[in-house]
Amino acid sequence: MCKLVSTSILAAVLALPSVAFAQVYAGFAFGAGGADVPPGSYAAGLRGMLRLYAGYEFTPKVAVEAVTFDLGEPKDKPAGSRSTIGAFGFAAVGTLPVDRWRFTGRVGMMFMQGRADIADTRKTTQPMLALGAGYEVIPKLTIGLETGVSRVVFGSPLNEKANVNWTGLAATYRF
Repeated sequence: MCKLVSTSILAAVLALPSVAFAQVYAGFAFGAGGADVPPGSYAAGLRGMLRLYAGYEFTPKVAVEAVTFDLGEPKDKPAGSRSTIGAFGFAAVGTLPVDRWRFTGRVGMMFMQGRADIADTRKTTQPMLALGAGYEVIPKLTIGLETGVSRVVFGSPLNEKANVNWTGLAATYRF
């Protein structure tokens, strides 16, 4: 019995710092991105990017995050073709705080959706990797840059896989 109580107290003491620090955050990023496909094809070209996210920081260095992501239509698409890329996902976030700077890395899974007017919409689960650097402008607001990569699959009759890259300006607010 004494061992059980000791173990419970030790677990509570170890968990206390993460409970005391626990913090919710939300943010957005906008910029540009695209799919790695041959130039002139249905999905080629630079697209506008919007990423909305919210997360939970367990410690100053570890968090989990939910994200929704959209790449609009390419600016220089072939005439008569339309394609968009959207996603929803989750990521583990690691942060290296250095004074007022925050360097982040995200590893997760995205439920990617490749939509093209000449193909079926295809939903696939793909890995995601992103890196970012931000500066804490005021105590709870960080503004910075991020870049990331994932994959998308366009449906039949194309059945084409492509890397998806994005880079943008991000703003995060910690509540």
